[in-house]
Amino acid sequence: MSAAQRNKGSRGERELFALLTEQLGFTVTRNLTQTRGGGADALNVPGWAIECKRQEALSIASWWSQAQRQAEQTGCKPALFYRQSRKPWRAVLDLHHIAPEVFTAPGSLCELALSDACTVIRESLP
Repeated sequence: MSAAQRNKGSRGERELFALLTEQLGFTVTRNLTQTRGGGADALNVPGWAIECKRQEALSIASWWSQAQRQAEQTGCKPALFYRQSRKPWRAVLDLHHIAPEVFTAPGSLCELALSDACTVIRESLP
């Protein structure tokens, strides 16, 4: 990965976490050890492992697999947020984590606007 790509990713994380902070009502911070030790991009959203992608070429299936692996390591639910240039942030969540009484098995993914994903996350918080 080039320095420009890393910088774009870091800027994307800061941008997303500022929006999440605003919408969730508490400070969402970057996991600064992620590049060295792996792991989700944000770990301080209770119950959720946040993965952030700021790329032009979409690779949602592989990003989701990464989000799932990182969530499993922390015992959290995966949440994938991504954005392409000149487009709004989008989120991918598993409906099983939103409505487990209806979606009993994991794997039913849905794509949401940032504000809708924040509503789901906020309503799941203790």
